[in-house]
Amino acid sequence: MKINPIKKHLQGCAIAVLVLGGSCGFALAQEAPLVIKPLNDKLHVYTTYNHFNNQKYAANALYLVTKKGVILFDTPWDVTQYQPLLDSIQNKHHLPVIAVYASHWHDDRAGGFSYYEKQGIPTYATTKTNGILREKGLTPSTHEIELGKTIRIGGERFVIDFVGEGHSTDNTVVWFPKYKILNGGCLVKSADSKNMGFVGDGNIAAWPESIRTLQSRFPIIHTVIAGHDNWQLDGAIEKTIELLNTQ
Repeated sequence: MKINPIKKHLQGCAIAVLVLGGSCGFALAQEAPLVIKPLNDKLHVYTTYNHFNNQKYAANALYLVTKKGVILFDTPWDVTQYQPLLDSIQNKHHLPVIAVYASHWHDDRAGGFSYYEKQGIPTYATTKTNGILREKGLTPSTHEIELGKTIRIGGERFVIDFVGEGHSTDNTVVWFPKYKILNGGCLVKSADSKNMGFVGDGNIAAWPESIRTLQSRFPIIHTVIAGHDNWQLDGAIEKTIELLNTQ
């Protein structure tokens, strides 16, 4: 496989958004609560931060600019950044957010559903994700995703697919065929990861086969976006395999 790097409900506070142009900007970016970095004219990675076990982590997600509006893939992990993200997109692209897709049920992916639904933005998740959200008393999406279907919106295309259980039992990935970019979400670890992270809601035994399915289904990937930490490093899938081999 060939992988090459391309590499306001907050009141009374200024919107802190840092848009970086160089790969060396990752460490500097951590001072801002919301970091947006373009992959190309249409796809942008946005990063927010939160704490787990008293340690600060970055959560990476994407948005896609289309002729009809902007599509979010996952919601900010930091709840104070729900509205700043919308504002930043409007200011930068002069377009509204028209849909929000979540890759799985955790707070760093679907936690903003309630907020965005109140803004009148359609939200999307799989049947399995919505089942877990309802079971846990959390807000499900307003629409359900048809897995494996090519979705065409405003001149852009993407596919949301399920390759197997791993970080969670419902984790999905997003494939952008035009750009050969894969949003691996939390199924894929960053190349600088030291361990598998939180796996309490997942299936560590099934994870290796899920990665093999991923590699088979998407044999040529130009860029992989890992769900957490430094997404700009090459070798995220290989690092995930390496870490899984130590389990």
